[in-house]
Amino acid sequence: MKILLNEGWQLQGCDRHSKADEAARSGQWSGEWLDAAVPGDVHSTLLRHGRIADPFYSTNVEKCRWIEDKVWWYRMEFSFDRPLADGAICELCFDGLDTFATVYLNDRELGSHENMFTPAVFDVTGRLRPGLNRLAVRFDSTIAATAGKDYEKMWYSYSPNRAWVRKAQMNFRWDWGPRLITAGIWRDVALNVYQTAKIDSVFAHTAALREDAADLQLEIAATVWRPEAGLHAEITLSRPGQRLTDTVALREGRAALRLTVPEPKLWWTHDLGEPALYDLTVLLKDGATMVDSYSTPIGIRTLTVQQRTEDGQKRFTFVLNGVPTFAKGANWIPAHSFIGAIGEDAYRQWIAIAKEGRMNMLRVWGGGIYEKEWFYRECDRQGIMVWQDFMFACSSYPDFDPEFMANVREEVRYAVTALRNHPSLAIWCGNNEIQWIHGQKLSDLQDLRLYGEKIYHDLMPELLAELDPTRLYWPSSPFGGNDPNSDDEGDKHNWQVWAGQVYPHRHGEKLVVDNTPAGISFKKFAQDYGKFVSEFGIHAAPVLRTLQECLPQEELYWGSFGLRYRNKDKRPNRGFLMMQSYTGLPSDLGQYIDYSMLAQAEGLKYGLEHYRRRKPECSGALIWQLNDCWPAISWSIVDFHGRPKASYYYVRRAFQPILLSFKEEGPDTVSLWAINDTLQEYRDRVEIGLADFFGNSEYREVLEIAVPANRSVKLREFSKNRINVTYTNFEFLYAQPGDAAAGGNLFFFEDYKDLNLPPCRLEVNRDRAVEDRLELRIRTDNFAKFVKIEHRLDGATLSDNYFDLRPGEEKIVTLQGLPGSLLRPEEIQVAALNQGS
Repeated sequence: MKILLNEGWQLQGCDRHSKADEAARSGQWSGEWLDAAVPGDVHSTLLRHGRIADPFYSTNVEKCRWIEDKVWWYRMEFSFDRPLADGAICELCFDGLDTFATVYLNDRELGSHENMFTPAVFDVTGRLRPGLNRLAVRFDSTIAATAGKDYEKMWYSYSPNRAWVRKAQMNFRWDWGPRLITAGIWRDVALNVYQTAKIDSVFAHTAALREDAADLQLEIAATVWRPEAGLHAEITLSRPGQRLTDTVALREGRAALRLTVPEPKLWWTHDLGEPALYDLTVLLKDGATMVDSYSTPIGIRTLTVQQRTEDGQKRFTFVLNGVPTFAKGANWIPAHSFIGAIGEDAYRQWIAIAKEGRMNMLRVWGGGIYEKEWFYRECDRQGIMVWQDFMFACSSYPDFDPEFMANVREEVRYAVTALRNHPSLAIWCGNNEIQWIHGQKLSDLQDLRLYGEKIYHDLMPELLAELDPTRLYWPSSPFGGNDPNSDDEGDKHNWQVWAGQVYPHRHGEKLVVDNTPAGISFKKFAQDYGKFVSEFGIHAAPVLRTLQECLPQEELYWGSFGLRYRNKDKRPNRGFLMMQSYTGLPSDLGQYIDYSMLAQAEGLKYGLEHYRRRKPECSGALIWQLNDCWPAISWSIVDFHGRPKASYYYVRRAFQPILLSFKEEGPDTVSLWAINDTLQEYRDRVEIGLADFFGNSEYREVLEIAVPANRSVKLREFSKNRINVTYTNFEFLYAQPGDAAAGGNLFFFEDYKDLNLPPCRLEVNRDRAVEDRLELRIRTDNFAKFVKIEHRLDGATLSDNYFDLRPGEEKIVTLQGLPGSLLRPEEIQVAALNQGS
C-alpha cells in the first residue's frame, strides 16, 4: 500500500540556531508559514507568494543569494487511521531531498540525508500515531554544511563548496546559468506499508536476439521480512497482440528467469524504425496473496559500442540491433534552475522538440541531475538514445573521504538500478571533462593526483559489473588517446571552435588558446577528425520576445548591461569575435539577434555536415546544447521557453536522413557528397548548378546517383574554373534532389559579410487556417537570405523557419498546434536579411 504525502506542506525560513529554528526543532511551531508545493523548492515557493521578485527577470537573481544562507523548514500533517495487520512494515520515503536534510516525525528525529540524487527511506513501524501525525523536514544551508572542508588538495570551477555536495553542480553557477543554490523536497513523498516482503528491484535485459525470437533475462531482488514465506513472482510481458506469462520462486529474496519472446517487436530509434515497447509486470505473491508489484515499459533490443572494426580501425559507433548508427543529437541540461518545478508535460514537449529536430540521442550532462523518470520514459517512447553521465563535472572530488565515498557508492547503486531498464539508455559515463581538464592542469599542480579517480576507475566499474554489465562504461567524456580529448580514439569535445583551444595537444601540456576571430572560427570544424564528437557549440541570442520578457525596456538595446548579464560565458567577447569573422558586427539589438543566430546556425551546419561526411570514421555529433535552465544568451539551440533559435531549423535540416552536402576541398575545388543514414540504397536524379543572386544560371548538370545504405559517398568534385565561377561574392552552388525525402543544399564561396546580396522582395500568401493548421506560401524574386517567420503564438510550431530561397523559388511553411481561431495570419511577420524596403 502506497500513500502519497505531497499535499498540505508549508514552508518557513529562519537563521541557523535562531529561536525560530530551535522552536521548530522541538515542535513549538510559530511564525508565518507559506503553503508549499511538493515536489518543488524554496525559491519557487517564495516567488509564488511574492516574497522574492522573479529571479529570471533583469538581475533579480542577485537579490536571492540570501536564500542559500538560511535554514528552511517544511512541515505537514497527515491522518493515518488504517488498521495494520500483524507484522506490517511502514516506511516513509522521500524520493528526493535537496540536500542537507533532517527528517522529523511527531517531533522526533528520524535521521538525516545528504544526497539530492538518492531517496531517503525511514522505517517508521511503530512510530505512527492513530489519527493526526506531524511530519517536518529541516534543510540546512549548503554553504554552512560544507564550511571547513578540505579544499586545499583539489581544483574546481565556480565554487569550492560544490565538490563536497551531492547535488546538481550547476546550482553553483555555470557558464550558461546563474548561481541559484536550491533547497527543498523536489520529488514525491510517500508512506509505504508492506506485508511479508517488498520488491527492491527488477532487471530486464535482452540476453540474446535471434531472427525469430529474443531471450529476455529477468532478475528480481526483494527484501523479505518473513523468511518462512513461500514467495514467488508472476511475470507478464505484453503488447497489443502478444502476451506471455511465467512464474518463478524466490530463494533468499532472489529469483532469475529467462523468457523467450517469439517474433519480437524490436526497439529502434525513431529514425530507423518503431521504438516498440512491451509492458512488464511482476507480481510478488505469498501463496495466493499479493504482497508487492512492479511494472514498467521495456524494450527488446541490443545496443553496443564498437570501438574497433574487424581490420583494427578505431571507432566509437553505437550499434543498435546489429545496425551501426550515426548518433545525431545534443547535450541536455536541466530545463529549469528550479529542478523540482519541471513537470511531466515539459519533458514530453522537450523530447518531442528533440525528435522533431531529427535527433536520435541526448546526452544527460554530468553537472545536472539523473533526470526524472518522465525524461527516460519519453526517450523510450519517442525513440531517442540516452548517453548518461554520472553527476560529476569539471572538478576534483574528495575520494580520500570515507563518508563522501560511501555516499557516492549509494548514489551510483541507486542510479544504475533505477535507470537500467530503459531501452533508450545507451551508455554510462563516469564524469564530464574531469580527466581532460586535469591533464591540462598538470603543468601547474604540485599534487599531481587526480582526486576522484577512485570513483571513476574503481567504484563505478565495480558496481556496474554487478548491476549492469550489459552497457559500455566510459570513464569520462571526453576520453581516449594520449590526450583524453584526442582525435585518435574515444569521444571528443571540440572547443577549438568558440573557445579557441589549439590542437593537437598532449596530456600534461599547458593548453594554448587562440582568442582571435580566426582562432575561434567555425571553419576550424574542418580540422576535427574525432571518432565521436560529444560536445561542440556556438553562442546565440534567443528570440526578441524572450529578451523582452526578461529585461526591462530601458535595457533592450545592443550593448546594455542587462543584455551582457544574460551571457555567463567566461569570455563573453567570443560572440563578438564570431560575428566579426562571419557576419560583421551588429549596430542594434535586432541585428545582433539576427547575426548571432546566423553565425550559430551556419557554424553548426558546417560542423554537422563535416562530421556526417566522415561517417563511419566519425559516428556521432552531439551539439552543446539543446536547452537552457533560464533565459540566457548561450549555446542552446532552443531557448528557455522552448522557442527555437535559427540554429534549431538549420540543425534539423542538417540531420535529414538523406542529405546532399558541399565540401570546400581547397581554394579552387568544391566537392559534393551524399550522406545516407537509412537502411536502404538511395537512388536519385540530382540537379547541381551555379547561379547568381538574380537567378542567372552559370552552370547546370543532372547526376544519376546510387548511394549504398548507411554510407557517406563523395559524388563529384568541381574546380571553380570548370564551372565558370567568376564572382565569388555574387554566386552560389546548389544541389537539388529529385526525391522529396532527401535534403538539398547550398554553398557560398564567401562569408555572409562579404556577399554582395541584392535586395529581395518577398511575396507572402497567408491562407486562412483550417482546423489547427495555417499555410504560408513564400516566394522571392532575387535570392533571399535567412528568411525568418515571427509570431507570438506559444504552442504553435512551424514546419520550417530561417531558410534561404533561391531566386524565383516558392516555399510552403505550415503553422500548426493551436485551434484555428487563434492562428491569425495578420500576426505573422515574414522577412529576410536582405529584404528591400
